[in-house]
Amino acid sequence: GRRVILLLLFCLTCLIRQSSSPPNARMSNLLSGFKGPALLMLVTWYLNIGEVVSFASVPVKSLALSSATSSPSCRGMASAEADVAQTPPLLMDDVLRGNSTAASAAVNLLMEVRGTDQMEQYLGEMLPPKKDRLPLWARMPLTRFSRRARQLRLSKLLELSTPSTPSVNESDEKDDEESKKRRARRSLFILLRSMADNPEYKGVSSMLAMAKKDAKDGNISSEEMLKRTPDLETPNYEILASKRGGFQVRRYDKFAVCSVTMNELKSSGSDKESASRLSNPQLSGATSFGALAGYLFGKNEDQTAMKMTTPVLSVGEGTSREMSFVLPSDYWEEEDKAPKPLSDSAVKVSSVGGCLRAALAFPGFGRKADVENRTKKLREILEYDEEWRAVEDAPVLLAQYNDPFTPPWKRRNEVLISVEQRK
Repeated sequence: GRRVILLLLFCLTCLIRQSSSPPNARMSNLLSGFKGPALLMLVTWYLNIGEVVSFASVPVKSLALSSATSSPSCRGMASAEADVAQTPPLLMDDVLRGNSTAASAAVNLLMEVRGTDQMEQYLGEMLPPKKDRLPLWARMPLTRFSRRARQLRLSKLLELSTPSTPSVNESDEKDDEESKKRRARRSLFILLRSMADNPEYKGVSSMLAMAKKDAKDGNISSEEMLKRTPDLETPNYEILASKRGGFQVRRYDKFAVCSVTMNELKSSGSDKESASRLSNPQLSGATSFGALAGYLFGKNEDQTAMKMTTPVLSVGEGTSREMSFVLPSDYWEEEDKAPKPLSDSAVKVSSVGGCLRAALAFPGFGRKADVENRTKKLREILEYDEEWRAVEDAPVLLAQYNDPFTPPWKRRNEVLISVEQRK
């Protein structure tokens, strides 16, 4: 289709030049006018069409299937086999074009080798080259349909999706070059999941535009907060005050939580087993997330599996950091009814009484720097608020509402602090 359009534009340009010239000069002008449009057509042709993958990178089996599927009767039989024959880079290019089926195939391929070196290898092959290795013309509007242009847009999308520093909960994550590459591979997997799960996915360009729009303003409105909140049970609260930028004062009803502190997390037994099986993919090693998820999903004395809730609450820093999961509402009034943690687990069950808290919402992974900035802003708002003030020496809680496979620009995070009315 693009080649036909280019050819028509070329012919139209030549005809316009010919019709505007005297009859005796039309032929010479036609020939001289051929050079500019022809050069433009050839350059644009190369940038948009001439970017073909070399046959050396395509499996022989895939090439044979592509010729076989040219017949309608053979397409159905060969389509599934062709997907398997594709290499990870070729499969990734199909994903970037807007093929959600290819995204599902890529996710299935990665899930089959999850937790192995093969998964890291596949993700590494799917990552785009560094931006400085891509040609400058890939940034031109005319080349937005080319393979290198798609890789450039994926690179920009990963910049928005990959934390530059470890998040608050990544206490054991380093910040060296290899750790940065590992975070980029994790972010790519999250993006693939998002592309596969979105029936309206139209390609990397549209997703990049959406990401830029949602990440442009770090503040989240109350309406946007609700859109970003998963359809899971969450503590009940009444909004007493609200301001632009995601600030609210809330009166929380009583609820119950299961919690674990980093320095009490067991390095063996049920905590280690739960962490190894259920750890958050944004974390590494034996994590409090895994220990809490294990308790919630049935690793307790009653072997009772409970429904997942939101948000995940965190308070403190370093080894004294405490993470909590909200228990289902069946246990909010009487937490004693909640299943007891195993004897070799550091998980504890407790009740959170009704309280007044100020909240400030923000997107992203919840990096330490982000939490510190939002905490500072929340305290500044309360300092000048005429009705509410922060309780002296009250700790700041971080609330994270979304699952690990939600892109950062679609996440809802909050910093919360206990407040009281001014006298």
